[in-house]
Amino acid sequence: MANATRDTGHDASRVSPRAAAVIVAHGERGGAFSNAIVKGHATQAAAVLPDVAVAAGVLSGEPPFEEALADVAARTSGPILLYPFFMAPGYFVNVKIPKRLADAGVASRCRVLPVLGLEGPLPVVIRDHAMRASAETGAAPAACRLLLVGHGSKVARASAEATEAVAACLRELGGFASVATAFLEEAPFLDDVIVADARPTVVVGFFNGDGLHAAEDVPQAVASFEGPIAYTGPVGAFPEVSALIARSIAAAVAACDDAAATPQT
Repeated sequence: MANATRDTGHDASRVSPRAAAVIVAHGERGGAFSNAIVKGHATQAAAVLPDVAVAAGVLSGEPPFEEALADVAARTSGPILLYPFFMAPGYFVNVKIPKRLADAGVASRCRVLPVLGLEGPLPVVIRDHAMRASAETGAAPAACRLLLVGHGSKVARASAEATEAVAACLRELGGFASVATAFLEEAPFLDDVIVADARPTVVVGFFNGDGLHAAEDVPQAVASFEGPIAYTGPVGAFPEVSALIARSIAAAVAACDDAAATPQT
């Protein structure tokens, strides 16, 4: 038995992770979507955070959020970090996730981190993907319009504000002739904006996954454009996002360690 234990590559000090993290998403809706993107990010984060129990869970669909939460809670007595795989801190992040944590009875162990859409390095990642995609238009980035498409909302401003904040960063980074925004659920609507400028266009989906918006709504609008155009797909599917998530989780774990080591006065 002792040899079998050694063969696993883990000693006794590594059996229980020092902390846990759940990457939580709303859950992709419609069609055959399987939440593969958020699950993939959890797998990648777990690979580089061996001392953190990492899982993915969704508020609607599979894998269920509560199951992911119970899984990591059972694997460590340390803090549980919630990484919201959302582009904006709206209703689900501010209301639904805290309620689900309270209902699960683990809220006192949990800390909710900032959402994916607020990651500081994200605009650079978006810019780099958009610049590479511009090759599909046959035009240099400096001759292209970059069009950032967000969800938007008829009742709240969080989605639009997050999208506009990233667009402002993209304008500061430069490289494109212009940076515009459009939305699916509020003005300026994508169907109107996409045909309002005839220049070569690179469209970036400010979405976290491959649900109906990113996989169907945006491509349909892109198909209506008669000029040179490229679509990067959803930001949440960019490979670099895994590293951003892992970095934020690692920083939060370190902060928890520092807080635990600080004498209480």
